[in-house]
Order: sequence, then structure tokens, then C-alpha cells
Amino acid sequence: MFIQHQNTSQKKGKLKPLFLSVLAASIIPSLSFAELKWLDEGELSKVTGKAGLTIDVETEITIAEFEYVDAGSMYWKDYSLSGIGGGLMDNIRATVDSTDGAETLGIGFSDVAKLANMGYLDATETDVAWALTEYNDGLGGYGKDFNDGDLVIHITSQDFGIDFSVPANPADQATNLLAMKNSIDFHMQQGEFGIRSSDGSIETAISKNFSVQGFLGYFDIILRNNGNGFHDTSVSGSAGKPEDIDLADSYIELDLKFRIEDLDIDTTNNVSNPVIPLFAQNPQLTLRDMRIHNERGQDTLGSFGYASFKSKIAAASGILGNTSKLVAGTGDYVDGQAIYDINVRMDWDLPHISFGDTGETIGEVYFTDFLIQDTSLVISAH
Repeated sequence: MFIQHQNTSQKKGKLKPLFLSVLAASIIPSLSFAELKWLDEGELSKVTGKAGLTIDVETEITIAEFEYVDAGSMYWKDYSLSGIGGGLMDNIRATVDSTDGAETLGIGFSDVAKLANMGYLDATETDVAWALTEYNDGLGGYGKDFNDGDLVIHITSQDFGIDFSVPANPADQATNLLAMKNSIDFHMQQGEFGIRSSDGSIETAISKNFSVQGFLGYFDIILRNNGNGFHDTSVSGSAGKPEDIDLADSYIELDLKFRIEDLDIDTTNNVSNPVIPLFAQNPQLTLRDMRIHNERGQDTLGSFGYASFKSKIAAASGILGNTSKLVAGTGDYVDGQAIYDINVRMDWDLPHISFGDTGETIGEVYFTDFLIQDTSLVISAH
């Protein structure tokens, strides 16, 4: 992981003449080529830092086993994350900015609009033209404005697969667009997922040999700073929010664009029950070559072929808990976390579905414009 930190300090106010004299005397001998320029108060008041933090990421992860223990437990074995073909998952850049509400920040496909403005992408291509309009701030920049105090983490590609040492050439625009779509690749694998008894003597594998290869479009994480208050979701205008709880005014907003090119999984059902025939105890559902994208249907505009996942996360209070206490008239309300405004858009291809060990597919299944919207989850302890 490589971290580049750009100065965000603000130089405002009045500097005492004595302080300036001492500062100049201490640094001038060490500066062979720099020139000091004295600024009056008016000039100083115009100097502000607007840059944020840039984090370039290269990573490869392996985990032998992860286990969640309650009375029994769930486990995951042999997890790994890398690039397609092995090696590092790389070419990732995250920018972190806290806004004052008066600046445009890079987000979503605003980077694509910038590339088109520089001549590296065809401005008339359908999705590119959408991005140029969607993210235009009207001042010659591309991005979105946020409220004062919001924090924006924008994760995208470092170079979008484009050689910027070569001048922009219209003949390269189609190739550049394809390179942009494939610029961040990943390969996630998991050997086995299953459950165990409390003493570990019984173990059942739910799935085996999970593998997914895909590409990341972008991932935006927005921390909305609206104070420490809560609001009642029983009022009107709360579509997409869980009903009849108190939801925090400040929240985390997630926006993910991704494309899965090859997903494989073997599922087992190791039932141990004499009533169930032996041939049905281990049906081994197998999926091969699954794709998740957004290349078909009526909602592809602005997607660049990526599937989309959006949601918000916030603290929750006043969650109905143990109903037995309500009957007794005491009431039981607990705190928790709400995941809400869940919206998923994708096309889903299942070209191989088989059971048992024959490997023979039962057919192909395709979903177009698969949509989940205004969905919420509330998580609390019991």
C-alpha cells in the first residue's frame, strides 16, 4: 500500500513580523534555489488548501480460516483475494476528501467525464455522453457537491489502463474505453463454507470451491454529517427506510459498480438422516460460468455494463425486541444497525446448472433488469 499525502492546511490570518524574521533567518541558508515572497494580509487570506488524501493500493490476501462462534459456529476456509491469474490486486486509487460544501469532488463516473474532456474517450459514446452531462459542475469541472462536513472516499483506478504518455488520439478511444472497463480486476476464492456443532464434532459443508473473477468500476463511501440526532421513520416520506424505529440523521452511503465475468460454486448438503434416501443426501448443486453485469435491457444508460449496488447504513434505536415482555406490558426495545435504501440493478446469466457428479447441465437461465429496490434490514442482538 502506497500513501501520498497532499497538504490540506489553510494559511489564513496575520503573521507577526518577528516570527517571519526568525523563520526566514532559519531557512534561507538551506535554500539554494527557492525564493521567499512576502505576502500581505490580503494575499494570505486567498491561500487555502483544497487537496485531500490519495491512497494507492496493491494487495493480496489469504486467510486459512475465519470462524464466527455463537453456541455452534460458522466457518470459512481457504479464502484468498488477488488479481485475475494470481499476483496482486492492484491499480486501485482511493481519494479521501472532507468538504466545506463549496467544492466539487470526484465521485462515481466523474473520472470518465474527465477522460472524455481530455480527449481519451469518445464524447459521443452513449454512456460517456451521459457522464459528461451527469457530472458537469458548470464551472469546467466534473464531480458532485456535498454538504459541509461530509466525508467522501472515492475508490477507482489509478490509470484506467490508459497510457497517458501518449497524446490523446481519436483512433484509440474505443480501445481506451475497453481498457477503462477492465482496469481493476480481482479474483476471490473460498475453499469451503459450513457450520459446526458447539463441540466441533459435527461439521457440515454448505458450499465448496467458490471462485469469482470480476472487475471493479468504482466504490464510493460517503459519510453524511448531519449531527447526532435521530428521526422517527413512522412519518411519511420514509420509503426505503425500516418502519417505526428511530434512525440516525447521520449515515454512511455506499455506491458500488462491479462486473462478474466468471462465478463458480459447488454446493453440498451433507444430510445425516436415515429417512432421507442416500442419493438425495448429497445433491451437489453446481453453478459454472455465472455472469453478473448490466449489458441488457432498459436500464443500461450510464452503467458502462457494470451491475450496481447502493445502500445506506445508520444507527437505529427503538427496535422491537422480545415480544413476550410486550404481552406483560413492560415493553422491550433495543438498539441496532439499519441497512436501508438497498438498491440493486443487474443482469444475471446462469449458463450451467447441474446436480450430482455427472456435470451435465439442466439448462440455462437468464435474468434481465433484475431489480431490488427500497429494501431495508435491521440488525440487533437478542
